[in-house]
Amino acid sequence: MRGEVVRFPAGQESLSVQEGRAAAERALAVPIADRAAAARELRLEHPEVLLALCETLTRRIETAPASVSEEAEFLYRFLERPARKIGEFDEREYFLGELALLAGGANRILFRREDARRWFDRAEANFVRVSNASVHFARLGYQRLALAMEERRFEEVLELAPAWSESSRRLGLLEETLKCRFLEGVAFREMGDLPRAGEVFREIFDAARVANESKLLAPAANNLAQVRRLQGDRDGALEYARQALELLKRADSQVGLVKLRWCVGDILREQGKTAESIDAYREAVREAERVGMRGDAAAIHLVLADSLLGAGQEAQAEWEVRAALPIIDEEQMVPEGFAALSLLRESLRRRKIDRQALRSLHGYFRE
Repeated sequence: MRGEVVRFPAGQESLSVQEGRAAAERALAVPIADRAAAARELRLEHPEVLLALCETLTRRIETAPASVSEEAEFLYRFLERPARKIGEFDEREYFLGELALLAGGANRILFRREDARRWFDRAEANFVRVSNASVHFARLGYQRLALAMEERRFEEVLELAPAWSESSRRLGLLEETLKCRFLEGVAFREMGDLPRAGEVFREIFDAARVANESKLLAPAANNLAQVRRLQGDRDGALEYARQALELLKRADSQVGLVKLRWCVGDILREQGKTAESIDAYREAVREAERVGMRGDAAAIHLVLADSLLGAGQEAQAEWEVRAALPIIDEEQMVPEGFAALSLLRESLRRRKIDRQALRSLHGYFRE
């Protein structure tokens, strides 16, 4: 939850904030299959419990996005049908919007873009009916902008990110303000304007430090590491990567750690430290699989395969490619890269990996 937290009327039964949080933990401890039947005992229709559940899932989205997607969808469906009476005013619509936004954000992290889009539409349909809707639309605007970034619609991001950042600033949403600027910086980086990208990320880093927003310092340092790497300043890249590592560990951001380890693998590879880069990629892919980031896992398998080919380890490289392909098929991840995917499959059949096809394909995954 962002900004000012409003506690909701509790009707006949009153719960304190602490009681609501304890009830939320008890609810999450019950398997989803058994939860609806125990809804009354678990107080799943109580606003204070729902508020605590949303806060808990928000904290967990960077650590366990697959679990957050499943939990948010269960709670959304529970509130949706039958139409339950929640609180005294627009609490039901608020929670439906909040849960849909959580489900959408988790699915976006998991590379399930069409699912994310549908959940964002559901969030909008509910937020439009609640008070203070502009705050929620600003948060939704960031998520849709992040989806545009992942689909490589850079010009759209550069056009809309400053407007959403300013809107968030006026609404007092510091996190969304800086996160929209992150997307602006990434778009500059991907379009090759490294000086402007570095300037944006440095401004974010300084603003987050002044505001003591440790959660935003880590991705700022991570992005600065990537820009320095692309500029050829590998020592500077590693210094920012070290800062990001400590911050991400402190925040327990598993999603951020996957991306950082991937970045460190790239830096080490460019320094000619092939064995160390392979170890970094392997650690990154293990973490991606553990967290449920299947899209990132597939991409790192392909990058790792490329590194293994460079090290003369053709058999292990083939194993990595074969680990990636089922994920790519199941998630329908690279329609734009169909030609490269076909060439790669054919080269596997001939037991001689087409390295150019491999590189073309894993290029579609980079942010």
